[in-house]
Amino acid sequence: MPDYFALLGQERRPWLDPDSVKEAFHRRSAELHPDVSGTGDAAKFAELNTAYTTLREVPTRLRHLLELTAPECLAVNAPPPAELGDLFMRFGGWQQRAGKLAAKQSAIMSPLALALLAGEESLVRRDLEAIETAIEGAIHTAQDQVRAKDHAVTGADAAEIAAAYTTFAYLTRWQHQAREARLHWER
Repeated sequence: MPDYFALLGQERRPWLDPDSVKEAFHRRSAELHPDVSGTGDAAKFAELNTAYTTLREVPTRLRHLLELTAPECLAVNAPPPAELGDLFMRFGGWQQRAGKLAAKQSAIMSPLALALLAGEESLVRRDLEAIETAIEGAIHTAQDQVRAKDHAVTGADAAEIAAAYTTFAYLTRWQHQAREARLHWER
């Protein structure tokens, strides 16, 4: 497995300065771009792009860090962290309410009967917006926690990094599900 930290000249850490990662990517891409005469290398440039894409976001960076230092931690299917329990229940309850409303709407043939569900639909949309805001807040909190606990990685840190990765994995999954749901309700 390639070490994207080494490829971009970054220390193996949970938190990296986004500007430093970007600057390292631009510096290396100027050397490896396929259009650069004599030094360009399409395969290495593609790997460099993958490295940048991986390291610029906290969740993918944490995953790569675990792949390099403690791959056994990724084999575990961890439940949502306890601190996300309320958000998990809130989002799950919303999904049930939204599913029931969608079933009602698809069974209705009359425009008048459909209009009578507009109030319920408005509540579902409002609740989704609040959940999306809560997810965004939880992502920012998780990023702040990673930044605050940042240090060079040792073997003893694997469980802590795995816990942070699990938090991000759930939050980003819920964020994508919420965005898909919003697209459905904005039709």
